[in-house]
Amino acid sequence: MRDNKLLISMAIVCLAFAIVQDASATSWFNYSQTKNSVTITGPDFANTTVLRAVSVTCPAAGFLMAQGSAQIQLTPLAGIDTVQGGISITRNSRAPFPADPNHYNSIVLSAPNGGNAVLPGFIQRVDSCSQGQKMTYRFVAWHESASDASIALGPRLVVQFFSDKI
Repeated sequence: MRDNKLLISMAIVCLAFAIVQDASATSWFNYSQTKNSVTITGPDFANTTVLRAVSVTCPAAGFLMAQGSAQIQLTPLAGIDTVQGGISITRNSRAPFPADPNHYNSIVLSAPNGGNAVLPGFIQRVDSCSQGQKMTYRFVAWHESASDASIALGPRLVVQFFSDKI
C-alpha cells in the first residue's frame, strides 16, 4: 500500500513536470490583414506609409518573428521609366532608416512606356524579447521615384512568438 502511494505520488510529480515543461515551450501569433489596397503616399524612409501594424507583449523571454507581405504596384511619374521604393518591418518606429537600417528591402523597377507592374513583396525580421516587453511592429512602404498612385494590394503582417530557437 505504501509503495502504491509512493508510485502514485511520483507519477503525479512527473505529470506536473511534463505539463510545466510543455507550458514553457510557448508559441503564439497575432496578425493584421486586409483584402483592400492601401495607397503608398510616403515618399521616402523618413515618411513611410503604414500598411499594417501589430502590437504585442512578450509572454516570456523568447523571440518574435514578424513577416509582412503584399503585392506592390509602383506607378511611374510622367516621363520617368524607372521607379523605386521599398518595404520594411519596423519595431517601435515608423521610419526604417536610421531606426532599422538592416530591416528593409528596396524595390527598383524599369517601367518603359509608363507601364505598371505588380510585384510580390515579402520581408521578415526576428528580435529577441523579455517577458512583459511591449513592441509595435509596422509593415511600411514608400516610393521614391514613383507617384502617389502607387499601392500595396492585400497587405498583411503576422507576428509570432517562440520561446526557443530550434
